[in-house]
Amino acid sequence: MLNNVMIVLPIVFPFVLAAIIAITKFEKDKERNLFVGTGVIFNFILTVYVFHSVKYGEIHLLKFNNFLDIYLKIDKLGVLFSLLVSILWIFTAFYSMEYMKHEGGENRFFAFFTFTLGITLGIGFSGNLITLYVFYEFLTLATFPLVIHSGTKQALQSGKKYLIYSFGGATLVLLGMLLLFSITNNLNFVPRGILSGIYQDNIKLCLGIYIAMFIGFGVKAALVPFHSWLPAAMVAPTPVSSLLHAVAVVKSGVFALIRMNFFVFGADAVKATKGNVYMSILVGITILLGSLLALNQQNLKKRLAYSTISQLGYIMLGIILLNEEALVGGLLHLINHAVIKITLFFCVGTIMYTTHKTEISQIKGIGKKMPVTMWCFAIASVSLIGIPPTNGFVSKWYLALGGLAEGKALFVAILLLSALLTALYLLPIVAVAFFKKEEGEEVVKIEEAPMKMLVPIVSITVITVLLGLFPNPVLEFIQEIVADLL
Repeated sequence: MLNNVMIVLPIVFPFVLAAIIAITKFEKDKERNLFVGTGVIFNFILTVYVFHSVKYGEIHLLKFNNFLDIYLKIDKLGVLFSLLVSILWIFTAFYSMEYMKHEGGENRFFAFFTFTLGITLGIGFSGNLITLYVFYEFLTLATFPLVIHSGTKQALQSGKKYLIYSFGGATLVLLGMLLLFSITNNLNFVPRGILSGIYQDNIKLCLGIYIAMFIGFGVKAALVPFHSWLPAAMVAPTPVSSLLHAVAVVKSGVFALIRMNFFVFGADAVKATKGNVYMSILVGITILLGSLLALNQQNLKKRLAYSTISQLGYIMLGIILLNEEALVGGLLHLINHAVIKITLFFCVGTIMYTTHKTEISQIKGIGKKMPVTMWCFAIASVSLIGIPPTNGFVSKWYLALGGLAEGKALFVAILLLSALLTALYLLPIVAVAFFKKEEGEEVVKIEEAPMKMLVPIVSITVITVLLGLFPNPVLEFIQEIVADLL
């Protein structure tokens, strides 16, 4: 029992960090930065230690009845998600130390930043649906101050939109949970689901619950037509955009969908209700519409935001195809998209920080003055397109195999078309930066970004390349997860 109590530590420790940052008046930025950097690194080490020592333990923190049961549990899917979060949080922390200098309010930012880490890990460690739901709601509240950090009218409007969409989706999830509990008396996460045998007498009710919960969790995963909060949230500082789009919010959305499909319903129940067939329409539209909307954006961050909508559709496709290859591809893309997209946002943030330029037309010739930043952007772009031997290719290959295994050639065609569109909205940015010359008044002195920003960018780019060249360690672990679910 004492050993299992350790499961709580990686969640609680960031809360303690956040409280200390909030109440302490640091005399120098260096002191605060050292505290934050040391804190997130220590939390990563603590997370790894807990996984190693507790293995697959569990603990009930508060249990009033079978419904209201705050229950933490470590399993392989939780390990995968939590390690991804912990690692990318470290890079974002060090990147933010430099970037937030020109945004101001650093203490407030880092307090909510570390607080959000604990909540996101809570989502990863959740042992049942109600625990995940509680952390999921707190995630909205914790990230809201980060979205409205600048305090402008536009930021406040975007924050309001974020809350409305998030709480609207959460209401659907809560409705689904209540109905689900009424027929199962159980909300625990169990591989292959808790509906075994029950769904056969409640097909229509189970279908309604499935659609309500898929859309509810799909809001945070930017499922079309519930996606517009995501581009609006681009008013936030770039490190927040990175968190929203690569690590915390949207990945928590798809993580919750994986839990719902394979640990609550189970593939057999989903197939019986045909809920995945109905949702496949929205997922297909999400993949294509996200790419098409990205093509029309001239603002760098907004182009990446719409790109995220499309790429999240890939992961949701891996979920709803309900076969091993597709789910392997979906989980791989959850990892690969995270490292690629955080690299792209960091690069765009660096351009904005050093040049104050936000539009694609404004970055002519910038590749020669900021070669490290733009080369990292180019490598990440090629990876997102899915050109061999990049990590994006590996995950899309498995998604295509999953589509063919189900006889859904249409989905394979959608993947190929989306890859083409991805090339059309990312490669022109690289071309403008490297091959177009500055003109007239645009010719200004531009230097490469500070090392505090370059080191995280280069480091994650290296990880991106390694995940493409040596995918097997991650791939084998994901295949172990999938083997238990299908």
